[in-house]
Amino acid sequence: MFPLMFVAIAAGLGTAAAVAPTSIALAVVSAPFGGSFAAFVAGLYIAHRNGTARERPHPDATDHTDSMVAALRSLEIHDRARTRPPAAEPDPKRHVA
Repeated sequence: MFPLMFVAIAAGLGTAAAVAPTSIALAVVSAPFGGSFAAFVAGLYIAHRNGTARERPHPDATDHTDSMVAALRSLEIHDRARTRPPAAEPDPKRHVA
């Protein structure tokens, strides 16, 4: 968000500076439009850059994920075996229906 804000401010000031020799009123009116247009173009660039970065996954990302899942499952099995209380022997005097 901050890069878009900086681009908009810089482009608005640049637009105002470029149009100011013609008319101060026109410079004041055109500065927000120039800044907004530049922020829009910068936003499109950022979205395109993030989209292409997401399309190129790391080559061994699935292998790394699979190994992490396997490690977590083995820890879970080990923890269950360690914390599970021993099975209690049923009391022959007590019958629960």
